[in-house]
Amino acid sequence: MDQSTIGLISYRRHRICNPFSFDQLGRTLGFADLQPGDRAADLGCGNGVVSAWMADRHDLDLTAVERYPPVAELARQTIAEPRSRGRVRIVEGPAGDYLAGAWEHRLLSVLGAVDLLPGLHKPAEVMIALAPSIAPGGWLLWGDPFWRTPPSERLAAVFGAERYATLPGWVAAGEAAGLSVRHVAVSADADWEEFFWRMNASLEDWAEEHAGSPDAAAIRFRAAVTRSLFLEEGREAMGFGLYLFRKPRA
Repeated sequence: MDQSTIGLISYRRHRICNPFSFDQLGRTLGFADLQPGDRAADLGCGNGVVSAWMADRHDLDLTAVERYPPVAELARQTIAEPRSRGRVRIVEGPAGDYLAGAWEHRLLSVLGAVDLLPGLHKPAEVMIALAPSIAPGGWLLWGDPFWRTPPSERLAAVFGAERYATLPGWVAAGEAAGLSVRHVAVSADADWEEFFWRMNASLEDWAEEHAGSPDAAAIRFRAAVTRSLFLEEGREAMGFGLYLFRKPRA
């Protein structure tokens, strides 16, 4: 089973495919001076729910980029729903390809997007590569897990120790890219719990609904492993934060 299908199964019960709330997102973007019609992009947009929310909330001209075709189709269905303000278009394909042919953005959003740019894994190198796509005075909205404590060998093997930073490490990554941090919002434990258990239920229910599928055992095993990892280590060792960075005007 390919990664896009696993993602569809894992997140089919989520509105937001990351452990944060719309209230947290709204408070974070409240620090940005976004104006109606500002050009924005949401890289790794998933089901498109957050993309549509940001476009509507701030009346943005937003491009939502998703590399996995089945997930991009979910995003298309989302943006077809009625919205009072803003414009959203879906681009199916790698984020790097989109950015190579795009103008600068007033807002670049990257929320839980794994392996966004091929070959770049460390937080600072990814942000350095993204910085040219942000207009002077523009914003980078970043969302990702952070290490509360140094990861064990088990956590590092599953998530990749270099892929995530500590809370100060994410701020330092933005600063290494020439950006200044303007706001950090750490998700509540309740957001983590809801995010994980929705994902776990989606996996377990899919395995029951497709008991005759050759993939059912693998999905059930995946649920068991992630549940064990979350309960024994992940919920204590990892948090999730939203970070708002600004690019200097000159």
